[in-house]
Parts: sequence; structure tokens; C-alpha cells
Amino acid sequence: MAETPQWLPWYAEAWSRLQAQRAAGRLPHALLIHGPAGVGKGGLARLLAHALLCEAPGDQGRACGACRACTLLAAGSHPDFLELVPEEEGKAIRIDAVRGLGAALALASQYGGARVAVIDPADAMNTAACNSLLKTLEEPPPGTHLLLVSARPARLPATVRSRCQRLALAPPSPEDARNWLAQRLDDPAAAPALLAATGGAPLAALALAGAGTEKVDATFDGLLALARGRRDPLELAAAWAQEAGAVLGWIYAWSADLVRLATAGADAPLRDPSRAGALQGLAQRLDLEALHRWLDRLLEALGLVDGTLNRQLLMEDLLLEWVKVTAPARR
Repeated sequence: MAETPQWLPWYAEAWSRLQAQRAAGRLPHALLIHGPAGVGKGGLARLLAHALLCEAPGDQGRACGACRACTLLAAGSHPDFLELVPEEEGKAIRIDAVRGLGAALALASQYGGARVAVIDPADAMNTAACNSLLKTLEEPPPGTHLLLVSARPARLPATVRSRCQRLALAPPSPEDARNWLAQRLDDPAAAPALLAATGGAPLAALALAGAGTEKVDATFDGLLALARGRRDPLELAAAWAQEAGAVLGWIYAWSADLVRLATAGADAPLRDPSRAGALQGLAQRLDLEALHRWLDRLLEALGLVDGTLNRQLLMEDLLLEWVKVTAPARR
């Protein structure tokens, strides 16, 4: 059985725009849904796909969940719904898969309606795959909708991006994110720290809660130990390389808090207030200009981590730089 997409409250604005376009007959044949990781872009794309295939959509344009099309979608067997995802997480989507998708979309709809394809994440397509997709984007079969999902749309070639209408999905406000997450946690008080560790992304925070926060705590302890000269950066780089994307996200949040504390002092609003005490002591001993350069370096690394051939080397470079940035704290 395929999981039915979950409706999330922060979809409302984007959904209203999509439905207005649909009602006016202006829904694009290619849509690029983009935004931060962990906000539910793939869910929104699949909700739209279900709505386009549903035989009796409701007043708000959402799929009814009961018609023949919805039953087939729930079973994962609707012939006019196609998904293109990496064979393994973190791997590329290759040209053969895109060619197969194009061939399938060229066939007539089996139920005489729309044909919908979701590519998630679209930025996992390699260069050859992107080039192969261009033909379908340029000459889409009638009634076809391509829904591309990406947290890093800049990684897609301009030729692909220019042929898609873009829809940005922003995370909810901090207050709405906390309220939504707190209702789903055994310990609602943990919501702020979880959101801080995931950059305010509610779905990523919920997943982190399910996995436990031990890894986040261990990463924070390791980062502080490095700043105090008590851990080996190469050892930690090897330990953190496999989950480099998540680890860098956490480190970025704490580093941004360090900059806030160094700039505004103890009253600064923090992304992770639970660690204010430990960060405050460090912030008082570090150079603000060096912290800003470190933050820029982290941003650069976050843009590279999913595509780098050697995450361990990336982590080694960063942690060696962190040792230099925090050298004043050890004097």
C-alpha cells in the first residue's frame, strides 16, 4: 500500500495558488516545488498529483480518497501516476530512468484523464538525465503534469529550471512549527530544541524526535570538546562523515547562535536556547569576524555536502578550520 500524502497546515497558501491556477486552466505542465529540507515539498507534490487524478475532488480541490482513482493511488497501482526517485538514498537519478519516464508519459492515459509524474528529488538527476528530461519539458504530451521537487533548485541546470514554473514552499512560522510539533511529541517541551537542530523544519524535527536526540547531543559535545582541544578533529570527521548533511545543519544552527551571542550578548534570541549556557562562554572568547567567516564556510559546505565525492575530507577540512577559529578559547 502507498502512503496517502499528509495534509500540513502550512500548505494552505501554496495550495490556494495552485487551485486558482487550475480553476483558470493555467496550471503549468511542469512545476518546480522548492524550499528547505524537511518542510514537506514531496508531500505537497503528491497531494497535487492525487488531486489531478481524482475523479471527484472536494470543494478545496483535494482528492476525495474514495473514488476508483484514489483507491488505486492508495494501493500504489494507478497507471497514470509515475514517480521517479533514486534507487538508493543519496544516489543519482540516471538517464535510463528519465528515458523510461519520458516513454511512459508519451503513452495515452489509461483512464482518459491526466498523467502525472513526480521527480523527487529532482536535483538528484545527473547531467545526462537532466538533458534527457528537456525533450519532455519542451514538448509535453497533452494532459501531462511534471512535478519536480527540490531543496536545492540551483543544482538543476538553467535549461530545466527555465522550463518549469516555480512554487516556493516556506516553513511555517516558528510559533506554528512549535505548536504543530509539540502536539506530536511525547515531551512537548522538546519541540524548540528539535526545531533548532533541524533549522525550523517540522518534519525533519519530528523524524529526529523519533530517532532520539542522542546523536545531536553527542555532536554538540564533540564540537565543544574540539574547541577545548580535547578531541581529535580527524577522528570526529570520520565519525560524522556518514551523516554529514544533518551534522552540518546542526553545527550551522549552533554557530549562528554563537554569532548572535557574540553580537548581542545573553539576551540574543537563539535557535537552540537549551544550549545557551555552553555557547555563551565560548562566544565571549572568540573573534566575531572569524565566526562570520566560519559561518560562511559552513554555508558553502552545506551546498556541497550532497554532491561531494568524499564527505570525510569535507568534514576534516571543516573541523580543522573550527580548531583554528576556536584557538583563542584555549589560551
